[in-house]
Amino acid sequence: MNDKKQCVTCDKNAGIMTCNGCQQTFCGKHSIEHRQQLANQLDGMLREHNLLQREFERSFKVHPLFKKIDLWEKESIAKIQATAETARTNLRQMIHKSKEPLSKTYADIAMNLRSSREADDYSEKELNRWMKQLKQLKIEITSPLPVKLIENEWSVIKLITIKDDNTSRKMSVSITQEKFSKVIGSVILDDDGLIAKHANNDWNYEYVLGEQFYSEGRHTILFKIEQSGIPYNIFFGCISSEAIQSRISVKSPFTVGWFGFNQVYQHGIRNDNLNLHGYNSNVIAANDVLYLTFDCDKKQIELFHEDTNKRHILSVNIEQAPLPWQLLMILTDKDDCVRIISTPKLHSAGKIHTDLLME
Repeated sequence: MNDKKQCVTCDKNAGIMTCNGCQQTFCGKHSIEHRQQLANQLDGMLREHNLLQREFERSFKVHPLFKKIDLWEKESIAKIQATAETARTNLRQMIHKSKEPLSKTYADIAMNLRSSREADDYSEKELNRWMKQLKQLKIEITSPLPVKLIENEWSVIKLITIKDDNTSRKMSVSITQEKFSKVIGSVILDDDGLIAKHANNDWNYEYVLGEQFYSEGRHTILFKIEQSGIPYNIFFGCISSEAIQSRISVKSPFTVGWFGFNQVYQHGIRNDNLNLHGYNSNVIAANDVLYLTFDCDKKQIELFHEDTNKRHILSVNIEQAPLPWQLLMILTDKDDCVRIISTPKLHSAGKIHTDLLME
C-alpha cells in the first residue's frame, strides 16, 4: 500500500497507472476516464480535420479570381461579338459603296438594250459596243473587293478589323522602321542592320546609333533582347544629332536614357535611386521585348517593358539635347545582342500597346 501513488484526479492513494503521455498517475476508475478524454480529443481532431479537408477542397472552387476570370470571359466574348458585328457592318458598307457605280452602269445598259429592242433600231456596231460593256461589267462584278482582314497579332484574343486597301486612312498604330547604322567600338551588325551584337571579348562600352533622325511627332521602336549578361546592362535612349560631331558618351549632356543597374541618365546626370524613378533593370532579361518611344512634341522619351507592363518616362531638355534625336544603344557585356523587331508600317497592336503608343 505504501508503494501506491496518489491519483491526480481523486487524490486517493490508489494510483495504479501512470500515463506515458502526461506522466500523471490515475486510479483504475479515473484511468478509464482519462483514456476516454483522450479519445474524445482525438475524435474532435478528426472532425476538425474533416472540416478543414472540405474547406481545402472548396478553396479550389471559390477563389475570388474565378469571378474575375468569369467576368473577363463574358466581357471578352462581348468584345469579340461587337468586333465581329462592326467588321460585318464595315464590310457591308464597303461592298455597297463599291457596287453603287456598277448598279448605275448595269441599269444604263439594260435601258439601252430594251429601248433599242423595242424600237428595232440597232446594228452590229451597237451590239459589239454593248457586248464589250457587258464583258467589262462582268469583270468588275466578279472581281474581288479590294478589302482585307487584319488580325491583331499582339492580343491573346486576336481581334479583327476591316481595312479598305483603296484608302490611305490609318486604322492602326504606326511603328517606326529603324535600323542600326553606325557603331563606335566592337559591334557586329547583321540582318541588314536589324541585329547588333557586342563583339569584344572584354566588358566594355560599345556604342550603336540608329539610322533615323527624329525632329517631330511620336515614334516607337520595338526591340527584342536576344542575349544579355547577368545582370542586364544595356543602355537605350536618345542622343542629339549635334553630339555626333563630338565625343559620344552616356555621361554627355546630349544623352538621355536607361542603363543597367537601375541607372537613369539625363543630360550627364546619373540617378540609380529605384525608389525615386521606379526603373528596375533587374527585371529585364534575354527574350524580353522593349518599346522605346521618342515623343518629340512632348519633349520626352518612354521605355515600356512588355513582360512587366511598366512604362517609364524621361523628359528631355532640348536646350541641352536639341532636335533632331537619334537612337543610342550601348552594349556592355560579351555577346550582348539586340534585335530591332521589323513590322509593317501599319502595325496593329493590342489594347495595352495601342494605349501606350497613342497616348
